[in-house]
Amino acid sequence: MTARSGERTSVLQNAHLNGDCKFIDYPRVDIVEQPKHGRTEIIHQPIVVDSGGKKMKCDKVKANGVAVYYTSHPGYVGSDKFILRTPEERGSIVEGVAEVKVVK
Repeated sequence: MTARSGERTSVLQNAHLNGDCKFIDYPRVDIVEQPKHGRTEIIHQPIVVDSGGKKMKCDKVKANGVAVYYTSHPGYVGSDKFILRTPEERGSIVEGVAEVKVVK
């Protein structure tokens, strides 16, 4: 992903809804490794659910969820990365590396 130097950029949004698209709870997201040239934030806030084109029942529903944001240090330009971890159904854990290109 690309982020502007010093500006807050949305990285991930997730919601945990039941079959009627009603809020269950806030999905857990952990920061395993912070970026070296900035910071990440995990915030509980209203989001619009996006199924990524899968046309799921709750697609485009506004719900309480979790949002992850990245902000580089002011003036920094270059590459950065951080690692997030989220538990999935049936006890598995998904870990992902977010690579960021920071531009002016």
